[in-house]
Amino acid sequence: MVGSMLSPKQEAELIVDALFEDYGTGGFVERPCPYIDGKEAILEMKENNFPGWGEVEWGGYYIKYLVQKISKERITGGIEPYDLGKRHLVKGNYVWDTRLFASERGYDVILGDLEEYGAIVRENGGIGILVVDAVANRDLEESFKTWHERIKGGSSDYSIEREIEGRPSRIRKTAYMIVKVFAYYITPDDLKEGVTAGWLDTKFQRNMRNAGGSPRKPKYRLKAGSVPPGKRLFVKNFNADAEEFAEEYPEYA
Repeated sequence: MVGSMLSPKQEAELIVDALFEDYGTGGFVERPCPYIDGKEAILEMKENNFPGWGEVEWGGYYIKYLVQKISKERITGGIEPYDLGKRHLVKGNYVWDTRLFASERGYDVILGDLEEYGAIVRENGGIGILVVDAVANRDLEESFKTWHERIKGGSSDYSIEREIEGRPSRIRKTAYMIVKVFAYYITPDDLKEGVTAGWLDTKFQRNMRNAGGSPRKPKYRLKAGSVPPGKRLFVKNFNADAEEFAEEYPEYA
């Protein structure tokens, strides 16, 4: 089936269903739901030389690693890892970018910088975005941070500088569970339409600077809660309560 001209929805379903095999229940389970353990995930990425294992936001890198892994191992031919610099994507008939969302502050999902991400969309005729909505346990006592810094060989210069200046470091996730996955497909025309309509934002990181003082490039921000339903391919329930999911997304229950 893969390799024939699938629609974006069909190809997204292949990827998401493969992920569901290990990390989803559909909400019908009385036992603990499957989840991603931070230490296990970081060590797996480290062992396989996948960039991002040492980052504070390791979870976002791991979900990209996982989608590349399952695409290569479980989907017969046609969907393969596709790396563009720091972008860890997969590509079949379409290019797919996986984004982890584990925040309680609305449904804003940060994408890539305007020039680079726009080029990927134009060169490939569009991009699929898989938004992984998750709930996370957080390292409030910083024992996970201590472990993470130790296997990295110590704190980075940037982390040390933050501590000296008294700036708080970001709290690490220690584990997370996938609740739902939203699948979108955005064309070059959608980029323009989304910005005009307000469900895509181009202002994230404007006037912000990197640790060395250089200006950061502004990025696209997908306001997933405002995307018109017609632009969404589907929503799949991984571990949300089945009845609540059916009430919220009856067409996908």
